[in-house]
Amino acid sequence: MPIFRPYDTPRDGAPVLAAGGVSRRRLPLNFSEEDLPLFEDALEAAIPQTRLLELEDVGVSPEGMLFKDWRILPESFSSPSIMEQFLDRRRSVLKFLAANYLLRRRRKFGRDCLWIVDDWSAGYFHWLADALSRLYVARDAAKDLVLLLPHRYRQLEFVQSSLKAFAVGSVEYAGAGEVYFCRKLFMPSHVAPSGNYNEEVVRGLREMLVGFYGREGAGSGAGERVYLSRGRAPKRKVSNEGELLDTLREFDFRVVHFEDHPFEEQVRIAAGARVLVSNHGAGLTNILFMNPGGRVLELRRRDERERNWFFNLASATGLEYFYQLCDPENPDEGPHTANLIVDPQLFRENIRLMLAG
Repeated sequence: MPIFRPYDTPRDGAPVLAAGGVSRRRLPLNFSEEDLPLFEDALEAAIPQTRLLELEDVGVSPEGMLFKDWRILPESFSSPSIMEQFLDRRRSVLKFLAANYLLRRRRKFGRDCLWIVDDWSAGYFHWLADALSRLYVARDAAKDLVLLLPHRYRQLEFVQSSLKAFAVGSVEYAGAGEVYFCRKLFMPSHVAPSGNYNEEVVRGLREMLVGFYGREGAGSGAGERVYLSRGRAPKRKVSNEGELLDTLREFDFRVVHFEDHPFEEQVRIAAGARVLVSNHGAGLTNILFMNPGGRVLELRRRDERERNWFFNLASATGLEYFYQLCDPENPDEGPHTANLIVDPQLFRENIRLMLAG
């Protein structure tokens, strides 16, 4: 049935906002040949053109799903595979359409809207790397449009703060129980598959945000060496972090918990850092704000081959990338939640190597 297939969003003739191309990445500076399988699939990636799509009479659910003519738009999802998983659950599709066409309160929205999010965009990494990249390429059009966001985004401090850097006509948050039907909706297509980057776009985004917020200790050298701790996070932390503190003190690293800082301070701290060290997690997204030529050490799970997001981001923003492979505290736990055990001696060697250049 058609309702179990995605809406065919028209793209022909849509204006191009950003050119596509091929993103090529060099191997880490401390690369070991035996680790090639971890990186080889990420050394080159095709980056599509970004177009400004224009649609009429589009429905927007309170959760942020787009639909039209009883079909869900593929742009509601961060990837085709996630869309397919949703559409395969036919009962869920029927419940969604019934709720949003028949049961929920409807609101006709007559002003021209801009849409930049998908089902993952409420996360810190995906908001900065994916959603704000889309807003950046559409920034000229955004001046005359209403940026429409799902209701839960109103509660996210990093969303509120980061939008201050953009000249958006206005921002509207959909009501928790309301379905918006937009007369006209403009939507930049995804700038790159999530975890990949259009280098020109992401560098422009960095300059906009850092230019707006500034750099911490600009010209003073303060905070040049930063260790970002996930010690207070409920998952994916370094379980033996205490064993690393002597090395961090020896080499004058500042230990930072980004949850203690609002978004604008996070931008300034990262922008003022020459060297940044952390394990894989949302906080590493802030390497986006570092100056080209800065150095990053990612503590990453030994068997992780798919999530090269920060290796790719370091390359796209002109940073020098180092890595250290770590064993999970619980080998049976998945990469989304497992804590890591960091070899303290190898950690010290990698810190020395990073600072030697």
